[in-house]
Amino acid sequence: MASLLVTVFALTYAVSSPFWGAFADRYPRRVIAVSGLLLFQAGDVSTALQPSFPWLILSRALAAAGAAGFTPTLYAYIADTTPLQKRAGAMSIASAGFSSATFLGIPLGLIIANIWNWPGAFWMIFVFSVISSMITWTLWTPSSLTWSPRPPSALPSRALTLNYTLTTFAFASFGAVYTYLPLDLSRHFHFTAGRLTLFMMVFGLFGLMGTLAAGYLSDRIGHLRVVRWGILLEILLLLGLRHHWTGNALWASLLLFSMVTSYTPVLKALASAKGAKGLALSWNNAAMYFGISLGSWGMGMVWAHGMPAIYLGAATFTTIAWVIALWIRE
Repeated sequence: MASLLVTVFALTYAVSSPFWGAFADRYPRRVIAVSGLLLFQAGDVSTALQPSFPWLILSRALAAAGAAGFTPTLYAYIADTTPLQKRAGAMSIASAGFSSATFLGIPLGLIIANIWNWPGAFWMIFVFSVISSMITWTLWTPSSLTWSPRPPSALPSRALTLNYTLTTFAFASFGAVYTYLPLDLSRHFHFTAGRLTLFMMVFGLFGLMGTLAAGYLSDRIGHLRVVRWGILLEILLLLGLRHHWTGNALWASLLLFSMVTSYTPVLKALASAKGAKGLALSWNNAAMYFGISLGSWGMGMVWAHGMPAIYLGAATFTTIAWVIALWIRE
């Protein structure tokens, strides 16, 4: 059920994002961003009302459609207000915020769910989302975009085809590991709920540090250099993890994996340098979530063979991404 919900959320996000992007370059950024947040809030309230399983799937799809409007618009706003040579660093700070939500939000949600119930955790998300809407509307500078009588196009730019393909395969690898790692830790390492929460917190914290490091290095040594080296290290770690490492070697490798896969803001900075920023980043996010669903759903077919098979599949995805990265030019 967990992989199904992840896949539904990711696929809905991937399909919705380009349609938001078609309007993001023609209308004020904050209007699009707040509209996305309102739709996300409707999805969270629907989930909190404890629907049946079919309605649960629908409510998560609704939340994903809303998130698809906010996130790429946020990065487009950063691209509007930040020069290219400093853009990866600025985007890494925004990405670090999302990472913080992961390693702080998950345990906080579990605590609230244990004290009350799972709907309580979604009500908490709803409250935070409302606060985000208010901050976005108040603090974002209104953008001055040129209106065009032509209907907006959601079609991707051909100049970014390789960028989107790279993002898809890179996140297929991450989606595979991120979906099945908690299941493996619970099933084969007998992690309790508390221990699993703590580990995923630390996992997210290392991802946050990797995100900030990737942005910092990218603005100094080049976007593609950071992506290529990050992907290469990821391949080596995945191949190493297949050999049933245990103890400190296993935990250190998993945490390092979380760190080196955190080049998301660099991929966004690369995409924002070509074409209309809103549409380019919407398609980049669509590729990201399509990749996550590909990894989550695709690796479900080999999950019966254990994590070594998952790591091998993830390494295959990452190798394809690395080859593509060699062809891209800034």
